[in-house]
Amino acid sequence: MDFLIVLPVAFLASLLSAMSGAGSAMLTTPVWLALGFPLPVAIASNQLNGAAWTLLAARNYLKGRRVDWVLIRAMILCGLAGAYAGTTIVRGVDPRLLQRVIGVIILSLVVVVALNPSLGRDESEPVLSRFVTALLAFPLGVYESFFGSGNGLFTSLLLAKGRGQTLVVSLGCYYQIAFFWNCFAVAIYSAAGLADARLMIPSTVGSVAGAYLGSRIGRHKGHDWVRGLFVLLGGVLGLKLVLGL
Repeated sequence: MDFLIVLPVAFLASLLSAMSGAGSAMLTTPVWLALGFPLPVAIASNQLNGAAWTLLAARNYLKGRRVDWVLIRAMILCGLAGAYAGTTIVRGVDPRLLQRVIGVIILSLVVVVALNPSLGRDESEPVLSRFVTALLAFPLGVYESFFGSGNGLFTSLLLAKGRGQTLVVSLGCYYQIAFFWNCFAVAIYSAAGLADARLMIPSTVGSVAGAYLGSRIGRHKGHDWVRGLFVLLGGVLGLKLVLGL
């Protein structure tokens, strides 16, 4: 019976996430917990799902588009360093307080995007150097290591605003980067013995199918579609974190 619930939930979560960057964990984690899976197992499964579908979504978004691969590689490395540091840093922080602070930040980003409809529609001149942008991937990696939902919003806005990329390309770049961050997390969780095939197999199958469809839709629909979902789902995620739901 779990299979009949897990697969469609994972499909829907990754479908929406692939089109917006809001993160599938905000939908999947509560369902996995309701099914009786421990939180560490639920997180481990989410990371594996991400590792399975982000590269596919990145390909769909970035195919035939100009990408700054030097910057992408630098952000991957800085983000991995942040993810490693984050496993130690966040242990002494109240997670509920931290989630509320992050919720406020996400809502602020949503307001910025909502009030600037042309943001990320066309390429523009960069306002941040590659070096500074890569360094900012460090705190994103820290965040990825303990929660991660909404990281696509942070990274996409950083690349669109800071490097002048379109929102669609920025989202594709995030998925390229997130693939490596998720693989790192999967290795850590697997080494800790937190893999559960009953959850991981059906959720991965559902996630890959949903992300493939979602990224194809997002690329085809373009900026306005992605921006609309960015605002809608980002707002839902931000409110969820602020209210502690």
